Parts: sequence; structure tokens; C-alpha cells
Amino acid sequence: TLLTGCIHEDFGIKLNADGTGSVSARIGIDKDVYSQALGMGADLFGDSEAEPTEYEYRGKTYVSVTETTEYASFDELKQALLDLTYETDELAEMNSFEGEWEIGDPEEEDAVLMDEPLPEPEDEAEAEPEDDPVEDEPSEDDEAGEPEGTTAETIDNHIFKDVVIERNDGLFSKSLVFSAKMNAIPDDPDAETPLSSAFLVSVSVEMPNDITNASENAAVDGNKAVFEINDLTVENEFAVESTQNNTEIIVAIVAVLVLVLIGLIIFSKVHGKDKE
Repeated sequence: TLLTGCIHEDFGIKLNADGTGSVSARIGIDKDVYSQALGMGADLFGDSEAEPTEYEYRGKTYVSVTETTEYASFDELKQALLDLTYETDELAEMNSFEGEWEIGDPEEEDAVLMDEPLPEPEDEAEAEPEDDPVEDEPSEDDEAGEPEGTTAETIDNHIFKDVVIERNDGLFSKSLVFSAKMNAIPDDPDAETPLSSAFLVSVSVEMPNDITNASENAAVDGNKAVFEINDLTVENEFAVESTQNNTEIIVAIVAVLVLVLIGLIIFSKVHGKDKE
């Protein structure tokens, strides 16, 4: 359908050597969907102060806004990631235009409506009188209620389930590890466009030093790794590690050892002359 892959969320996570960091969130909406929404009087980015821009992703053109927030500590950044949710309000607004989405240029003869238009209401004089509705007796299943986790209301739409940021400061080297687990999105069979079908997600992690270890699904370039999330119905996990050698300490230790060695050589020569 037209709304499949209509929203691309790209998250850029940056960790600095001093323990600060930032998170940039770029929300992209398929250009065709965005244009049609504007034509229907809906500005999907109305709450954002950023200027929309266009970019290409997986063969589609998206209109996006990007917002970046700086954090004074890794703990603050971690909590911000755990608070992130999918932009379901935009998806709900798109789904609200039932029967109005068009595939292709609306000026073209071959433009096709996503759904048949809703029927016009019948004239009151011609309308058949309806019998008074009879309330159904509640069944045992209704009285028991639906099992927890089966309704759309109970689906957890938080993006990240767990985030770990770990620093290890050794004598000769320092390492920084970032790992995350993403929530699985169960598809609601009654939803017009399931969340997992509507959203495309990518995550980039920028470390303070070159990345030395990363998950297999990472595209690594220097100190940055990019993860393309292809299946949102499962828990996706990824991790990166960067390492920095404490060069100054190593040089200082070597220098001290050299001075000690020179001192020993001089001492042995002076001591040898005294014996003669």
C-alpha cells in the first residue's frame, strides 16, 4: 500500500570523549504522501520549527525535519534514547484520510484511489427505518477481557528496550562501548497499516575514536557505524566499541625506563673506574 515504508526514522547518536553526547532525530515522510497530506490541509510537520528538506533513501524521496539535542552526560543521553517512541501520531493522521489517498499523479487518468470513496448518505425520506439495536449479552470472553498485550493500546511503541554505555579507563588504554536492544513491534492484524510496515529505521553511532569492534550488521567508517534495521517485528541488537591508547603515559613510562637504564650504565662505568 501507499503507506508501506512511508515514514523513515533515522537516529544519530554521538558520544564524546568528555562524557557528553547528542542525539539527532530525522523524521522523513514519503514525498508523495507528504504532498497529498498538504493538499488535504494537513501539515505533518506543523509542530516542528525546523525547515523541511528532501533526501533519498532506498529509492524513495522523503521530506524530513531534523532535531538535535545535546546532553551533559551519558546517563542523560541513555534516558533520552529509552524515552524515544515511534511517530505514531503522523501515521494515525495519514490513516485518518480514508478513501482519499491517490497513487500516482492525481492529474493523470490512471491515478488510483487507495480505497473506494465512502458512499453518500441516503436521503432521510428514502432511508429504510432501522430496528432498535439489540444489545448482545456479554460473552464469557468479553467479561474476562482481552489478554494483556493483544490490543493496539497495550503495544509498547518505545523504540529502544535497553541501552548500555560503558567506559573502561585503563592505564595504557581507554575503551568506550555502546550497545542497544530495540523493541519488537508486534503487528496488529486489525491495523490499516501495521507499524512494522509503515516505518523504516536506521541508527548511526559516532564514537570519539576509531571503532575497533562492532556488530556484524554494522557498516563501519572510521569512528562511525551505521545500522539498517530491516525487520521491526524482532528485537534488534547492535553494539560498537572504540579504543584509545594512552600514548602520553606510554611515552612517559618508556622515557623513565630509558633514563633509569642510562643511569645504571653511568653508575656501572663510574663504579668500575673506582675499582681500578
